[in-house]
Amino acid sequence: MGFSLGVFTFPIACKASSSNYSHSLDASYIRRAAEIADKSAGFTSPHPNFGCVIVTAGGKVAGDGYLYAQGTKPAEVQAVEAAGDQCKGATAYLNMEPGDCYGDRAAVSALIQAGITRVVIGIRHPLQHLRGNAIRALRSEELRVDVLGEDLQSKTIEEALKSCLLVNAPLLYRAASRVPFSVLKYAMTLDGEHCIIQ
Repeated sequence: MGFSLGVFTFPIACKASSSNYSHSLDASYIRRAAEIADKSAGFTSPHPNFGCVIVTAGGKVAGDGYLYAQGTKPAEVQAVEAAGDQCKGATAYLNMEPGDCYGDRAAVSALIQAGITRVVIGIRHPLQHLRGNAIRALRSEELRVDVLGEDLQSKTIEEALKSCLLVNAPLLYRAASRVPFSVLKYAMTLDGEHCIIQ
């Protein structure tokens, strides 16, 4: 079984996991991160739509954030600031692996310094030069990192994965085809003449 978005195909194998964490809760928080990320659709280009939700060990949403526009604070930094001290031992849910285009690792550093112990990532970064960097950095700091479709697999996880793919469909398309995802709207009179407004 798999999910396809243009030339991207994501294999999804549904199998049981022996994890202590509930897949349905993970899926609901990842969907929430994707919904939050979608608030910035059209404002972050050429960057992805990032969303982050921080949930305490008790299951309470402590903070969230999303990349408002190109050049603003990363979603993870906003979520950590909103959650404050409740980050200690919490889980961060990200719709997409953070990318550090400028080498500052602000998103990864914020999660580590806040005391987050687990990170659940919807999809890996689609750009080859950024893919896996944040995951390796988080794991090297001994954080537990689960990626949907790789570490977590079930029917509910599959639905959450689809929401992460859809919120960044233009970037995924551009990364796969090297052609921009765009729409052209064009209008013309029936006789081919330009309309003059008086």
